[in-house]
Amino acid sequence: MFILKKFAGNLKKEWVLYRTWLFVGVFIGIMLSMVVPYLIRRFSGEFALENQASFAFSILVLVLGGFFSILQFLASMRHDLKNKEIWLHSTSSIAQLVGVKIVFSIIGYAIFNFIFVSIAIYKVKDEIIGNFAQLLLLLLFFVAIIVILQLMMFVILLLFLALNLQMKHFIGSFSIVITMVAFFISMNEWLKFTESKLYDKIFHHIGIRLTTLEQFFPQLPSFQFNFKTMYVVEEVATIIFVAILFIIATKWLEKVVLR
Repeated sequence: MFILKKFAGNLKKEWVLYRTWLFVGVFIGIMLSMVVPYLIRRFSGEFALENQASFAFSILVLVLGGFFSILQFLASMRHDLKNKEIWLHSTSSIAQLVGVKIVFSIIGYAIFNFIFVSIAIYKVKDEIIGNFAQLLLLLLFFVAIIVILQLMMFVILLLFLALNLQMKHFIGSFSIVITMVAFFISMNEWLKFTESKLYDKIFHHIGIRLTTLEQFFPQLPSFQFNFKTMYVVEEVATIIFVAILFIIATKWLEKVVLR
């Protein structure tokens, strides 16, 4: 119970410090996805594709929102790293403090995506064949997938942030170059590994076919859901891998901070 209270307290601090990021992000998103298409129609005369343009801008907002969320998370980390006393004199562990930052960023990102995926779906609702429950399921499905991927990205960024701080101790500002190169090389090699036969042999076991889920989603003429097979071994391994990365990153970060 005490741990939950500390977690809630730290989460409230994040809200006070960084709620403006969420408000600004939503405001800019609304301007891009709704106001800009309206202005284009207003000043260009008859504009038959206003909904399609609004949908395209909504997708752009979702892409930019991912980068915006990352910037907010890094800004939060940078603030605490510049004021190490915040961590050194806190009764919470560094893992807990970093975990709160990730949770706050993920909650904000989920709210952001819920808003703008809803707008995107609304703009093309006439082209979607389905009832309200199916549309809601579609909305939650997209938001869940995007948020899960962003969570994994936060953990990966945390690891490379620790690497950058460690390298900075030895080579100074040039460490950011080394970190960026290491990040892109690692991502490229990981993608190659996931497409390899070795990956299939290791992780593609205990498959569960998801094709039956297609009936619960609405029909989109320009897009067809293609649910394949979910492999239990792969999903469990991914969860364990992300958890291990988080532990390694926070331990490494703690070592750098306490140096």
